[in-house]
Amino acid sequence: MYDSLKDKTALYIEDEVDVLQNISELLSHFFKTFYTASDGETGYQTFLEHEIDVLLVDIELPKMNGIELIKKIRETHKELPVVVISAYTNTDYLLESIELNLDKYIVKPLTSRKIHLLLETLNSDFLEDNVLELDRDVFIYTKESLLRANGIEHALTRKELKFLTVIARKGIVTYGEIIALWEEGMPTENAIRSFIKHLRKKLPDDLIKNRNTVGYYKERDRG
Repeated sequence: MYDSLKDKTALYIEDEVDVLQNISELLSHFFKTFYTASDGETGYQTFLEHEIDVLLVDIELPKMNGIELIKKIRETHKELPVVVISAYTNTDYLLESIELNLDKYIVKPLTSRKIHLLLETLNSDFLEDNVLELDRDVFIYTKESLLRANGIEHALTRKELKFLTVIARKGIVTYGEIIALWEEGMPTENAIRSFIKHLRKKLPDDLIKNRNTVGYYKERDRG
């Protein structure tokens, strides 16, 4: 059950100690790794220090509230699944949450039914995202970090997987999104060029093209 979550890492941020402990005990069994934090700043630091696949967060948090935290994370991780678990049904919060591209907004208390609905939603989302078609006979297997192009398989680095996932979904990767791949710091122009050159060796010729001042895009209608 919920097999697509077994290799995922989750971060849960909640300031009520009893709630944090109880929910963590329930959810941690379904993920490979389950981190927790009890305030926004600690949660954000934990996020920066680890490769997080799913963020679960309350809104009312000390030091940095959930909305501020999600905004900071969305600056570099626009596709990260984010679930808000909160007692607040304030209209302003709800409207602001919609703008932050949340996967789910769950109102406390978190019942056993709500937990299973959450797990089913996340599990389905990851299953759907596991195989992405980049072009005819070119597929990305996100769970395995694998590219199959014209029957030939290539292992993908974490940066390559993120780059190709974005371009498969949107058709283009902006320079801002490329820079965000370097979580360790700002990359040099040479580092980006070297990354693209290496990645192109795994792809069919001329599939990924450059557009000055914008980024890289996938050529459309290749048959």
